[in-house]
Amino acid sequence: MNKVRQMLASAAVSMVLAGAAMGQDYPNKNVRLIVPFPAAGATDITARLVANQLSKQWGQTIIVENRTGASGVIGSEAVARSPADGYTLLLGTLAANVMAHLLRENVPYGRDAFVPITILGSTPNLLLASSAIPIKTLKELVDYTKANPGKVRYGSAGIGLSGHLGVALFAQEARIDLIHVPYRGSAPSVEAFARGEVELTLALVPESSNTMKSTAGIKPIAMAADKRSDKFPDTPTFAELGYPNVQVYALSGLMAPKGTPQTVIDKIYKDTVMALKDPAVAERMTSLGIDIVGSTPAEFDKLLKDEFARWEPLIRANNIKAE
Repeated sequence: MNKVRQMLASAAVSMVLAGAAMGQDYPNKNVRLIVPFPAAGATDITARLVANQLSKQWGQTIIVENRTGASGVIGSEAVARSPADGYTLLLGTLAANVMAHLLRENVPYGRDAFVPITILGSTPNLLLASSAIPIKTLKELVDYTKANPGKVRYGSAGIGLSGHLGVALFAQEARIDLIHVPYRGSAPSVEAFARGEVELTLALVPESSNTMKSTAGIKPIAMAADKRSDKFPDTPTFAELGYPNVQVYALSGLMAPKGTPQTVIDKIYKDTVMALKDPAVAERMTSLGIDIVGSTPAEFDKLLKDEFARWEPLIRANNIKAE
Protein backbone atom coordinates (compact mmCIF):
# COMPACT_ATOMS: atom_id res chain seq x y z
CA MET A 1 0.00 0.00 0.00
CA ASN A 2 2.84 2.39 0.84
CA LYS A 3 4.47 1.70 -2.54
CA VAL A 4 1.19 2.47 -4.31
CA ARG A 5 0.89 5.75 -2.41
CA GLN A 6 4.47 6.64 -3.26
CA MET A 7 3.83 5.90 -6.94
CA LEU A 8 0.69 8.05 -6.97
CA ALA A 9 2.47 10.89 -5.18
CA SER A 10 5.37 10.66 -7.59
CA ALA A 11 3.00 10.73 -10.57
CA ALA A 12 1.21 13.79 -9.18
CA VAL A 13 4.50 15.63 -8.69
CA SER A 14 5.56 14.70 -12.23
CA MET A 15 2.32 16.11 -13.64
CA VAL A 16 2.76 19.38 -11.77
CA LEU A 17 6.35 19.72 -12.93
CA ALA A 18 5.36 18.86 -16.51
CA GLY A 19 2.64 21.51 -16.44
CA ALA A 20 5.06 24.12 -15.10
CA ALA A 21 7.63 23.28 -17.75
CA MET A 22 4.97 23.48 -20.45
CA GLY A 23 3.98 26.94 -19.26
CA GLN A 24 7.57 28.18 -19.34
CA ASP A 25 8.20 27.36 -22.99
CA TYR A 26 4.63 27.79 -24.27
CA PRO A 27 4.08 28.21 -27.15
CA ASN A 28 6.88 26.45 -29.01
CA LYS A 29 4.80 25.68 -32.10
CA ASN A 30 1.78 27.02 -34.00
CA VAL A 31 -1.47 27.53 -32.09
CA ARG A 32 -4.91 26.91 -33.56
CA LEU A 33 -7.82 29.24 -32.66
CA ILE A 34 -11.21 27.90 -33.70
CA VAL A 35 -13.94 30.46 -34.30
CA PRO A 36 -17.28 28.62 -34.41
CA PHE A 37 -18.94 31.31 -36.52
CA PRO A 38 -18.54 32.60 -40.10
CA ALA A 39 -15.71 34.84 -41.25
CA ALA A 40 -16.03 38.63 -41.49
CA GLY A 41 -18.39 39.08 -38.53
CA ALA A 42 -17.45 41.06 -35.42
CA THR A 43 -16.59 37.84 -33.56
CA ASP A 44 -14.27 36.67 -36.31
CA ILE A 45 -12.64 40.09 -36.71
CA THR A 46 -11.97 40.25 -32.96
CA ALA A 47 -10.39 36.78 -33.03
CA ARG A 48 -8.11 37.67 -35.94
CA LEU A 49 -7.01 40.98 -34.44
CA VAL A 50 -6.01 39.35 -31.17
CA ALA A 51 -4.49 36.31 -32.88
CA ASN A 52 -2.34 38.53 -35.09
CA GLN A 53 -1.05 40.50 -32.11
CA LEU A 54 -0.37 37.37 -30.05
CA SER A 55 1.52 35.90 -33.00
CA LYS A 56 3.83 38.93 -32.90
CA GLN A 57 4.32 38.62 -29.14
CA TRP A 58 4.92 34.87 -29.16
CA GLY A 59 6.88 34.53 -32.37
CA GLN A 60 4.54 31.69 -33.34
CA THR A 61 1.71 31.62 -35.87
CA ILE A 62 -1.85 31.47 -34.58
CA ILE A 63 -4.03 29.86 -37.23
CA VAL A 64 -7.61 31.12 -37.07
CA GLU A 65 -10.03 28.47 -38.33
CA ASN A 66 -13.73 29.11 -38.91
CA ARG A 67 -15.65 25.93 -38.15
CA THR A 68 -19.31 26.88 -38.32
CA GLY A 69 -22.69 25.29 -37.69
CA ALA A 70 -25.39 24.77 -35.06
CA SER A 71 -24.95 28.24 -33.51
CA GLY A 72 -21.34 27.54 -32.56
CA VAL A 73 -21.76 23.97 -31.32
CA ILE A 74 -19.81 22.25 -34.12
CA GLY A 75 -16.66 24.32 -33.70
CA SER A 76 -16.87 24.17 -29.93
CA GLU A 77 -17.13 20.38 -29.99
CA ALA A 78 -13.94 20.21 -32.07
CA VAL A 79 -12.05 22.12 -29.38
CA ALA A 80 -13.57 20.08 -26.55
CA ARG A 81 -12.18 16.93 -28.21
CA SER A 82 -8.71 18.43 -28.74
CA PRO A 83 -5.69 17.78 -26.49
CA ALA A 84 -5.68 19.96 -23.38
CA ASP A 85 -2.26 21.44 -24.07
CA GLY A 86 -3.04 25.04 -25.04
CA TYR A 87 -2.40 24.52 -28.74
CA THR A 88 -6.08 24.44 -29.69
CA LEU A 89 -8.13 27.33 -28.32
CA LEU A 90 -11.77 28.33 -28.69
CA LEU A 91 -13.28 31.71 -29.39
CA GLY A 92 -16.05 31.26 -26.83
CA THR A 93 -19.43 33.00 -26.96
CA LEU A 94 -22.62 33.09 -24.93
CA ALA A 95 -24.41 31.39 -27.83
CA ALA A 96 -22.19 28.30 -27.81
CA ASN A 97 -21.17 28.18 -24.15
CA VAL A 98 -24.41 29.13 -22.41
CA MET A 99 -27.44 29.24 -24.70
CA ALA A 100 -26.64 25.97 -26.46
CA HIS A 101 -26.97 24.08 -23.17
CA LEU A 102 -30.27 25.80 -22.34
CA LEU A 103 -31.86 25.50 -25.79
CA ARG A 104 -30.67 22.09 -27.02
CA GLU A 105 -31.34 18.66 -25.59
CA ASN A 106 -28.10 16.99 -26.69
CA VAL A 107 -24.99 19.18 -26.67
CA PRO A 108 -21.85 17.09 -27.39
CA TYR A 109 -19.82 18.80 -24.64
CA GLY A 110 -20.57 19.63 -21.03
CA ARG A 111 -21.01 23.00 -19.39
CA ASP A 112 -17.56 22.52 -17.83
CA ALA A 113 -15.81 21.30 -21.00
CA PHE A 114 -13.76 24.49 -21.28
CA VAL A 115 -11.55 26.62 -19.06
CA PRO A 116 -12.37 30.35 -19.39
CA ILE A 117 -9.24 32.44 -20.01
CA THR A 118 -10.34 36.01 -20.69
CA ILE A 119 -13.23 37.95 -22.21
CA LEU A 120 -11.89 39.85 -25.20
CA GLY A 121 -14.83 42.15 -25.79
CA SER A 122 -18.56 42.62 -25.62
CA THR A 123 -21.03 44.39 -27.89
CA PRO A 124 -24.36 45.66 -26.56
CA ASN A 125 -27.72 45.47 -28.29
CA LEU A 126 -30.04 48.36 -29.01
CA LEU A 127 -33.83 48.23 -29.33
CA LEU A 128 -34.94 49.96 -32.52
CA ALA A 129 -38.44 50.96 -33.63
CA SER A 130 -39.54 51.64 -37.20
CA SER A 131 -41.59 54.58 -38.41
CA ALA A 132 -44.59 52.23 -38.67
CA ILE A 133 -45.19 52.50 -34.93
CA PRO A 134 -46.06 55.90 -33.40
CA ILE A 135 -43.69 55.85 -30.44
CA LYS A 136 -40.40 57.50 -29.53
CA THR A 137 -39.75 56.23 -26.01
CA LEU A 138 -39.86 52.94 -24.15
CA LYS A 139 -42.80 54.12 -22.04
CA GLU A 140 -44.71 55.04 -25.18
CA LEU A 141 -43.94 51.57 -26.56
CA VAL A 142 -45.30 49.89 -23.42
CA ASP A 143 -48.44 52.05 -23.45
CA TYR A 144 -49.03 51.52 -27.18
CA THR A 145 -48.55 47.76 -26.91
CA LYS A 146 -50.97 47.49 -23.99
CA ALA A 147 -53.53 49.45 -26.00
CA ASN A 148 -52.89 47.26 -29.07
CA PRO A 149 -52.20 43.73 -27.74
CA GLY A 150 -50.89 41.21 -30.24
CA LYS A 151 -50.26 43.80 -32.95
CA VAL A 152 -46.60 44.77 -32.40
CA ARG A 153 -44.03 42.44 -33.98
CA TYR A 154 -40.30 42.12 -33.46
CA GLY A 155 -37.81 40.34 -35.65
CA SER A 156 -34.74 38.36 -34.62
CA ALA A 157 -31.95 36.33 -36.20
CA GLY A 158 -33.53 33.10 -34.92
CA ILE A 159 -35.23 31.35 -32.04
CA GLY A 160 -33.22 31.44 -28.85
CA LEU A 161 -30.73 34.06 -30.02
CA SER A 162 -30.11 37.35 -28.23
CA GLY A 163 -32.51 39.38 -30.38
CA HIS A 164 -35.29 36.96 -29.44
CA LEU A 165 -34.52 36.39 -25.77
CA GLY A 166 -33.71 40.02 -25.00
CA VAL A 167 -37.07 41.30 -26.22
CA ALA A 168 -38.88 38.34 -24.63
CA LEU A 169 -37.29 39.24 -21.29
CA PHE A 170 -38.35 42.88 -21.66
CA ALA A 171 -41.89 41.86 -22.65
CA GLN A 172 -42.13 39.59 -19.63
CA GLU A 173 -40.97 42.28 -17.21
CA ALA A 174 -43.14 44.99 -18.82
CA ARG A 175 -46.10 42.58 -18.98
CA ILE A 176 -46.81 43.29 -22.62
CA ASP A 177 -47.59 41.06 -25.58
CA LEU A 178 -45.12 41.21 -28.48
CA ILE A 179 -45.18 38.88 -31.48
CA HIS A 180 -41.86 37.22 -32.32
CA VAL A 181 -40.94 36.78 -35.99
CA PRO A 182 -37.72 34.73 -36.35
CA TYR A 183 -35.54 34.94 -39.46
CA ARG A 184 -32.59 32.83 -40.56
CA GLY A 185 -29.67 35.03 -39.59
CA SER A 186 -28.98 38.60 -38.53
CA ALA A 187 -28.77 40.01 -42.07
CA PRO A 188 -32.28 38.78 -43.12
CA SER A 189 -33.66 39.99 -39.79
CA VAL A 190 -32.24 43.51 -40.15
CA GLU A 191 -33.34 43.68 -43.80
CA ALA A 192 -36.88 42.63 -42.87
CA PHE A 193 -37.01 45.31 -40.20
CA ALA A 194 -35.76 47.94 -42.65
CA ARG A 195 -38.49 46.89 -45.12
CA GLY A 196 -41.16 47.33 -42.44
CA GLU A 197 -42.12 43.66 -42.03
CA VAL A 198 -41.75 44.07 -38.24
CA GLU A 199 -42.00 47.13 -36.03
CA LEU A 200 -39.17 46.35 -33.60
CA THR A 201 -35.77 44.69 -33.54
CA LEU A 202 -33.00 44.27 -31.00
CA ALA A 203 -29.72 44.58 -32.89
CA LEU A 204 -26.05 44.93 -32.05
CA VAL A 205 -24.76 48.50 -31.99
CA PRO A 206 -22.79 48.23 -35.29
CA GLU A 207 -25.84 46.79 -37.10
CA SER A 208 -28.06 49.43 -35.53
CA SER A 209 -25.79 52.22 -36.76
CA ASN A 210 -25.77 50.86 -40.30
CA THR A 211 -29.55 50.37 -40.33
CA MET A 212 -30.22 53.91 -39.16
CA LYS A 213 -27.90 55.29 -41.83
CA SER A 214 -29.58 53.34 -44.63
CA THR A 215 -33.23 53.53 -43.57
CA ALA A 216 -35.24 56.65 -42.76
CA GLY A 217 -37.47 56.82 -39.72
CA ILE A 218 -35.62 54.32 -37.52
CA LYS A 219 -35.72 55.33 -33.84
CA PRO A 220 -33.33 54.12 -31.10
CA ILE A 221 -35.44 53.31 -28.04
CA ALA A 222 -33.26 51.74 -25.34
CA MET A 223 -29.76 50.31 -24.89
CA ALA A 224 -29.63 46.77 -23.49
CA ALA A 225 -26.41 47.35 -21.54
CA ASP A 226 -25.18 48.56 -18.16
CA LYS A 227 -24.18 51.92 -19.61
CA ARG A 228 -24.93 54.15 -22.57
CA SER A 229 -23.05 53.68 -25.82
CA ASP A 230 -20.64 56.30 -27.12
CA LYS A 231 -22.29 55.81 -30.50
CA PHE A 232 -25.75 56.53 -29.04
CA PRO A 233 -25.06 58.84 -26.09
CA ASP A 234 -28.62 60.21 -26.00
CA THR A 235 -30.28 56.79 -25.85
CA PRO A 236 -30.98 55.62 -22.28
CA THR A 237 -30.40 52.08 -21.06
CA PHE A 238 -33.24 49.74 -20.11
CA ALA A 239 -31.93 50.00 -16.54
CA GLU A 240 -32.37 53.77 -16.53
CA LEU A 241 -35.97 53.22 -17.64
CA GLY A 242 -36.82 50.72 -14.94
CA TYR A 243 -35.74 47.38 -16.42
CA PRO A 244 -32.29 46.60 -14.94
CA ASN A 245 -32.35 42.91 -15.96
CA VAL A 246 -32.59 43.68 -19.67
CA GLN A 247 -28.92 43.54 -20.57
CA VAL A 248 -28.19 41.66 -23.78
CA TYR A 249 -24.86 41.62 -25.56
CA ALA A 250 -22.63 39.58 -27.79
CA LEU A 251 -19.50 38.38 -26.03
CA SER A 252 -16.29 36.79 -27.24
CA GLY A 253 -13.52 35.29 -25.13
CA LEU A 254 -10.66 32.84 -25.22
CA MET A 255 -11.24 29.36 -23.79
CA ALA A 256 -9.22 26.15 -23.65
CA PRO A 257 -10.16 22.48 -23.22
CA LYS A 258 -10.69 21.39 -19.63
CA GLY A 259 -7.45 20.04 -18.16
CA THR A 260 -5.14 22.57 -19.82
CA PRO A 261 -2.26 23.28 -17.38
CA GLN A 262 -2.82 26.33 -15.20
CA THR A 263 0.59 27.73 -16.11
CA VAL A 264 -0.46 27.74 -19.77
CA ILE A 265 -3.80 29.38 -18.95
CA ASP A 266 -1.99 32.04 -16.92
CA LYS A 267 0.42 32.83 -19.75
CA ILE A 268 -2.33 33.07 -22.38
CA TYR A 269 -4.35 35.34 -20.09
CA LYS A 270 -1.43 37.67 -19.31
CA ASP A 271 -0.30 37.94 -22.93
CA THR A 272 -3.83 38.39 -24.29
CA VAL A 273 -4.52 41.30 -21.94
CA MET A 274 -1.31 42.85 -23.25
CA ALA A 275 -2.47 42.26 -26.84
CA LEU A 276 -5.78 44.01 -26.15
CA LYS A 277 -3.86 47.11 -25.06
CA ASP A 278 -2.08 47.39 -28.41
CA PRO A 279 -3.24 50.72 -29.95
CA ALA A 280 -4.07 49.22 -33.36
CA VAL A 281 -6.10 46.39 -31.82
CA ALA A 282 -7.92 48.72 -29.43
CA GLU A 283 -8.70 51.28 -32.14
CA ARG A 284 -10.12 48.66 -34.53
CA MET A 285 -12.29 46.99 -31.91
CA THR A 286 -13.61 50.31 -30.66
CA SER A 287 -14.44 51.42 -34.21
CA LEU A 288 -16.60 48.31 -34.56
CA GLY A 289 -18.56 49.19 -31.44
CA ILE A 290 -16.88 46.48 -29.35
CA ASP A 291 -16.13 47.26 -25.72
CA ILE A 292 -12.70 45.87 -24.80
CA VAL A 293 -12.78 43.82 -21.58
CA GLY A 294 -9.69 41.71 -20.79
CA SER A 295 -11.26 39.98 -17.76
CA THR A 296 -9.54 37.53 -15.46
CA PRO A 297 -10.34 33.81 -15.85
CA ALA A 298 -12.33 33.95 -12.59
CA GLU A 299 -14.39 36.92 -13.81
CA PHE A 300 -15.10 35.14 -17.09
CA ASP A 301 -16.16 32.00 -15.23
CA LYS A 302 -18.50 33.98 -12.95
CA LEU A 303 -20.10 35.76 -15.88
CA LEU A 304 -20.89 32.46 -17.61
CA LYS A 305 -22.51 31.11 -14.43
CA ASP A 306 -24.48 34.32 -13.98
CA GLU A 307 -25.74 34.09 -17.57
CA PHE A 308 -26.93 30.52 -17.01
CA ALA A 309 -28.84 31.65 -13.92
CA ARG A 310 -30.30 34.69 -15.67
CA TRP A 311 -31.62 33.03 -18.83
CA GLU A 312 -32.61 29.54 -17.70
CA PRO A 313 -35.88 30.56 -15.94
CA LEU A 314 -37.08 32.54 -18.98
CA ILE A 315 -36.24 29.74 -21.43
CA ARG A 316 -37.81 27.01 -19.29
CA ALA A 317 -40.93 29.04 -18.50
CA ASN A 318 -41.58 29.72 -22.19
CA ASN A 319 -40.41 26.30 -23.43
CA ILE A 320 -38.02 27.94 -25.90
CA LYS A 321 -35.97 25.49 -27.96
CA ALA A 322 -33.43 25.93 -30.72
CA GLU A 323 -34.64 25.42 -34.26
